[in-house]
Amino acid sequence: METLRLADLDPDEVSQADDERARWLAAFPFTPGAPGETTAPSDDYTVVYNEFEPGARIGSHRDGVDELVYVIEGELAATVDGETATAAAGDLAVVPADAPHAVENVGDGTAKLLGFFASGDFESSFESEPTVLDGDRE
Repeated sequence: METLRLADLDPDEVSQADDERARWLAAFPFTPGAPGETTAPSDDYTVVYNEFEPGARIGSHRDGVDELVYVIEGELAATVDGETATAAAGDLAVVPADAPHAVENVGDGTAKLLGFFASGDFESSFESEPTVLDGDRE
């Protein structure tokens, strides 16, 4: 069994040009060529780790498969298919495939989440494409 310590991830800063609050840290620990990659690649699933400062957000996007979201730390407001709800540390939620969704840190401290996808190969489409601000990855 190979283990991964979240504290050892080296996430990249990501932004969306049309939204000054759309700024977060992202790592895809098992996805070669993605922000924050590690040496444990998988073709069977995708995991994303995100960190947000207070007020920061990921703008609206759709994923081609269901996403299971686990809030590690903080408080988030998630809008899924036009409905907004809050999720806090320890909460687990499902975002259905192809549902437009966005997430924002509405707490006072850093928010952290993990997203799990049951596919290593799917597409996400953003209203405004994200850009990696540091690192060599695209």
